[in-house]
Amino acid sequence: MCSRTATSCSPAICAKAGSAPMSEPLSYHWLQKLLHWLVALLVLYQIPVGIIIINFDNKPVLDGMFGKGSFDTIYYLHKNFGLTLLMLMALRLLVRAFMGKPRYYPELTDFERVASTIVHWALYVLLIVTPIIGWIGISAFPALPDYFGLFKVPGIWAPDREFSLQILGVHRILGLSIAALAILHILAALYHGLIKRDGVFSRMTR
Repeated sequence: MCSRTATSCSPAICAKAGSAPMSEPLSYHWLQKLLHWLVALLVLYQIPVGIIIINFDNKPVLDGMFGKGSFDTIYYLHKNFGLTLLMLMALRLLVRAFMGKPRYYPELTDFERVASTIVHWALYVLLIVTPIIGWIGISAFPALPDYFGLFKVPGIWAPDREFSLQILGVHRILGLSIAALAILHILAALYHGLIKRDGVFSRMTR
């Protein structure tokens, strides 16, 4: 039987009993929160921009609306933000490995815990794989940018225009998958924050 005190409840025993040590925090560390919201902001930019730049026929439309070079600018930012996203996700994994994650709220059902785990790890995988696929695509095209004027982004694939178009097609599908999971993640967060009000939403906001 798992004791209610933090000192007498080992992680193994508590996990077996369906709970976690009470010494584990319920909220994320401030660094984890910062990385989460930085990634979220980048995704909010990347998804709609990615949809726009899928079709280069949008170039004259955007340039006409916002000025010459607007399409090229958002495409440039899309590539650099994608690389930034990849670096942030690598840092998130490193921070998670050292800091772990908060224990689940006891009010969560088994279904909610499983669904949360699946969606979170699916997003982690997609947010790492998708930028890498994009990087391969712009390397093969080739259409490598400088990284915000700091250095030339190195290619990671030999030039091959036909392959580039194919792999960028995969990149678009993965991007849409991120959008779908992000919407599901946001809806779940709002459900916990506005309807259940069980404290789950505040793990990333307080």
